Amino acid sequence: MSIIPIGPLMIRADIVLFLICAAAGLAALRIRLRQEPQREWVLDIFLTALIIGFISWKFGMLLFDPIRTLQHPTSLIYMTGGTRGIWLGCILALLYVGLRWNKSRVNSGLLLKSAMLSAFASGLAGSIFQWLWADGASVTISLFYIVLFGVLLILSWLQFQKPLTHYLTLGLGRNRAVLLLMSALFIWVIYDFASNSASERDAGAPSQGEHADHIIEGLKPGLRAPDVALLNLEGQKVKLSDYRGQTVLLNFWASWCPPCKVEMPYMQDFYDKHQDEDVVILAVNMTHLETNMSEVQAFVEQNGLTFPVLYDRNGENTKSYEVVAYPTTYVISPNGIISERFQGAINEDLMEQAYRKARE
Repeated sequence: MSIIPIGPLMIRADIVLFLICAAAGLAALRIRLRQEPQREWVLDIFLTALIIGFISWKFGMLLFDPIRTLQHPTSLIYMTGGTRGIWLGCILALLYVGLRWNKSRVNSGLLLKSAMLSAFASGLAGSIFQWLWADGASVTISLFYIVLFGVLLILSWLQFQKPLTHYLTLGLGRNRAVLLLMSALFIWVIYDFASNSASERDAGAPSQGEHADHIIEGLKPGLRAPDVALLNLEGQKVKLSDYRGQTVLLNFWASWCPPCKVEMPYMQDFYDKHQDEDVVILAVNMTHLETNMSEVQAFVEQNGLTFPVLYDRNGENTKSYEVVAYPTTYVISPNGIISERFQGAINEDLMEQAYRKARE
């Protein structure tokens, strides 16, 4: 998950992705349904379902984590309901669509064809966005999805006026459509296996117990994390390389930063659960951006932080890690390789997922 700077604003990339996909799906429907009598009915259902899905996803944490959400209401601004929120949004949106259709019993075929067309248009727009923006995104895989959704969109567009049974097979007939689908799945499995094997071979990724000094140093996933050497409150020097063999969440934060205030209790809860499992959080305070140290210490005490807190007094490490959005978290695997980077506040579920991925 990343942050997209738009002027002075910092907007979550996943929210931008949702808006782009929704706009692409809506635009495709508005154009293709120009001559349809039920055009406004379909568009109204589509738009309302999108709103229901978005609200359920964005504010789903009220349902899944009500206590911490009520303790920190601003988390509703900086976080989402995560994967569970997505499922909740999809279920509620589908229930709404079903209720609207059941109420009027209008052309169900038109509704299903419209849903598929908008899904293909959204998938194409989302794949293009991911290709242009996502950190560490594979160009080959992104292009595969762009071509796939592009072809599906063109075929569904051309077959839109045909009967539903003809449309569902994209004009190929049932047998050929099934054969094409099975062939595509088989090709994808072979390709995915071959590309993963080639990536591991080319990268020469070491196992968790080995050093990764021969991997190029950088800030993208798959590269070796630059070392960090900072002082803790007691004046002791702490280095990132001291924790080789452990999964490290390297978190850059400031005491005045609202999303940092929201995120830090989740960090502490995650650490409490996993500190005996070779995982550590290195919380790097961007001290050069603070007004005084007393506010930093008050922040640490209020949140009861028990993991190492380091102080970047001159901003050298903040600059070397290209921190432009606060907070920023780098997840580093036991062999010193960057697994993921998060710009903005993340919740405990994302930390859990990132931790498991880093240990694979």
